[in-house]
Amino acid sequence: MKAILSAVALASVGIVTTAVANADYKYGWLTGSLPGTDLVAANIVRDPAFVGAKGEQDQAMDQATNALNSDYCEKKGTSFIVDPKIVIFDKGIGEWMIGGICR
Repeated sequence: MKAILSAVALASVGIVTTAVANADYKYGWLTGSLPGTDLVAANIVRDPAFVGAKGEQDQAMDQATNALNSDYCEKKGTSFIVDPKIVIFDKGIGEWMIGGICR
């Protein structure tokens, strides 16, 4: 259910961005919010692709936090707070979905 809410959030209002975090990795993301709720989320991809390791989750959460703060939370004078129930790795496409709220 949470994955569906996050997918709907990203489909509802989205912003796509790519950035180079260091010489080893290039990140891309799609952020979105679910209208009428406080839920915001980001789908994070990386080159080379994520494989689901714990350290990668931390990288994805850092990227999502920066992106969601910039795209949604800072405009409200708040900061992104991750909901651990909306931290999902999609092995099929090598993508982390990170969701939470601005508070």
